[in-house]
Amino acid sequence: MNKSENIKKQADIFLHKMGLLNKLREYGEPHIIGSYRMDIMAWNDLDIDIVNTYMSIEKLYELSHFVIETFKPIWYEAKQETNQEGKVVWFHGFETMITGELWNVDLWFFDEETILKAEQYCTKISDKIKKNPDLIETITSIKEGLINKWQYGYGQYTSKDVYNAVLDHNVKTLNEFYSFVK
Repeated sequence: MNKSENIKKQADIFLHKMGLLNKLREYGEPHIIGSYRMDIMAWNDLDIDIVNTYMSIEKLYELSHFVIETFKPIWYEAKQETNQEGKVVWFHGFETMITGELWNVDLWFFDEETILKAEQYCTKISDKIKKNPDLIETITSIKEGLINKWQYGYGQYTSKDVYNAVLDHNVKTLNEFYSFVK
C-alpha cells in the first residue's frame, strides 16, 4: 500500500466510521473531491463539496454541533458567504487530532454546476495520472516537500500549481518545481 492509499484509508474513518458522509447527506448530496478522489493524497486533507440544496443558517448551526461533538476540532470555522459569481455558498472547515494525527477537513456547500466543474477537473487530472502511474509518486513527493517547508496550502503554492508543473510541464523534483514557478 502506497502512502496515498494509506492516508485515504485513514480518511475513510471520518467518512464512514464516524458518520461524516451520512450526516452530510442530510444537507445535500456530498461529492468527495481533491486528492482523495484522485488517489494522490500527500497529507491529511479531506475536501468535500455538498450540493447546496437544503443549507440554511439553522442547518449551519446543526452541522457545527455535529462536527464539534464528533471530531473535537482544535480549529473550526463555519460561515455563509457570497462568492465571486454572486452565489451563496456555505463553508465548514476544521482541523482535528481525533485520530492522533492532524487532519484538515473542508466542507463546501455549492451549486451543482460548481461541483460538476470541480469533479471534471479531478477527472482530467486522474486520467492523466492513469496513463503514467509513476506520476503519483512525483506529485506526492513535491507536495510533501512543500508541506515540510510550510509552502503548501498557506497561500503560496496549491495543488493546481503542482499538477500543472508535473502533468503539463514534466517537472520531476521539488527543485525543478521551484525553477518552474519562478
